[in-house]
Amino acid sequence: MTNLKIQRPNIKINKTWLMLIVAIALSLLTTWLTMQYLKFKEQSIEAEISERSRQQRGETIAVVVPIKSLPPGVMLDEGVVAARNVPVDFIYEDTITVGQFEAMKGQALIRAVEKGKPLRRADVREVFADFSGTLKDGKRAMTINVDEINSVSHMIEPGNLVDLMLILSSSGEGNNNQAVVPFLDQVKVLATGQKVTHDDPATQGSPERRKVSYSNFTLEVTPTQAARLALATELGKIRAVLRNEKDKQEIDYETVNAQNFLEDIRERQKRVALAKSRGTTASTGYIEYIIGGKSNDAMTPAINVPMPAGLPTGIPGAAPAQMADASAAASVAAAPTAVPDNLTQLLKLSLGNNPATAKPSK
Repeated sequence: MTNLKIQRPNIKINKTWLMLIVAIALSLLTTWLTMQYLKFKEQSIEAEISERSRQQRGETIAVVVPIKSLPPGVMLDEGVVAARNVPVDFIYEDTITVGQFEAMKGQALIRAVEKGKPLRRADVREVFADFSGTLKDGKRAMTINVDEINSVSHMIEPGNLVDLMLILSSSGEGNNNQAVVPFLDQVKVLATGQKVTHDDPATQGSPERRKVSYSNFTLEVTPTQAARLALATELGKIRAVLRNEKDKQEIDYETVNAQNFLEDIRERQKRVALAKSRGTTASTGYIEYIIGGKSNDAMTPAINVPMPAGLPTGIPGAAPAQMADASAAASVAAAPTAVPDNLTQLLKLSLGNNPATAKPSK
């Protein structure tokens, strides 16, 4: 049996071309790996920059923005608006968020809005056939006349809250029978004149804003409040007092009339006069007699009686109150007969030392 040998072809390999091919392959692999690394690094840097930017801006919220500038009267729907994330610190309290948009759909713009700027509730209004459609269930609208003083110089706006006070005048001459009775608080102003929307804050200081004036309010009240308000307008004058819209605290107002008003003035005058008399006693050597058992700055009457002659009116280094007490004690010790024993002697002594009140001797 003959053995057959397989002869291998004698192929000569050029080492130079082999090295060139290997070098090209390695360079292509290196290029691909470098591009993959750069792409990964780019994505990492973009993510880091985005995270830093988000941290610097703070928390964001998705708001509704127009996809193009819209004129007044356009109805809101998904075709004219889009969602946009903005920092929470950059929006107004009444900015319409994505979560609130469903409740705003179908409402109409009451002024022009610009593309990309967040929509606000003040920009839209629900479409009604007339003003009555804006009233909530159980509420009524009632108009009262006002003037420049009663309208806080025409600075009250629709949406503000006011407290109402009634000025009553009883039958009689003069103003001593007048009384002020607070009877409604936290009443919402629906309209000033025929204006039913609040001014844009950007126009608060404009000349057009300052020229606006009106002669009546339309208030949102319940049926019971409407009856009370109708009666109040017949009984006297209504005064509106503006309050902060965020102030929801209920305050118990007291009725103010001429009598307790004058009594407050008299009490203040008594306190001032008593303070002056005490200062005079400490500096000029008077003894203060308090009638009634114990001191009461507002109500207890007091009589200042000059100290007997010859007594010292001051002690070196002592306070004014201490000097007055020391002078009174010295008066009692040195001249006991000069100190009155009862109220009658006290009044006689006080009148006798006061030329203006002393009676002429017969």
